[in-house]
Formats: sequence, C-alpha cells, structure tokens
Amino acid sequence: ATIERDGQIGAFEAVGSLVLANARGPCIGQWDRKDVKKGEVNSTITSYNRNFTGRNDANPATHAFVASPDVVTAMAFAGDLTFNPVSDTLIGSDGKPF
Repeated sequence: ATIERDGQIGAFEAVGSLVLANARGPCIGQWDRKDVKKGEVNSTITSYNRNFTGRNDANPATHAFVASPDVVTAMAFAGDLTFNPVSDTLIGSDGKPF
C-alpha cells in the first residue's frame, strides 16, 4: 500500500490503528479481526462509507461510524472514541499537547 511504501504506516500502528485498503475487502465483511470475538459488542470508526452494523467485519455486534479522514486520524491518535476533536487536545509522547 502507498502508506506503507512511503513510510507513514508506522505512526498509525504505533498508536494501535489498523490501516485497511479503501477497497472491497473490509466493506463486505472480510476484515479478519483478532481483537474481538464474533458477537462481542464493539465500535469502529472509518473514513469510507460503509457503516451498516457488522458490515466491516461480519460481526453483527460491531457498530461502525463514518467520519472524515481528519476526524478518523485524530480519533486514532487519541485512542478513544469519546475524544472530541473540537474541544479535546491530543497529547504527544513527550507529554505536550499538539
């Protein structure tokens, strides 16, 4: 993938993000998740337009939310779906806000 080729994927993986191709695999339930069991209630946030329950990973208990790439990136770095990119601040590894 381009993001891997260009050396940018490590920044996302370092904060626990999973970068998937913006292609048919994840949006038709082919995401082979290892972090939750099928049937376990959970949430995901994506920047592509597939937010049907269970659509991304074939888990009927997965609730998927769609947001802009900017918001998804901020949420990934925050590591918390309760993060509000309008009023909250991201904290760098040095402990300083950015």
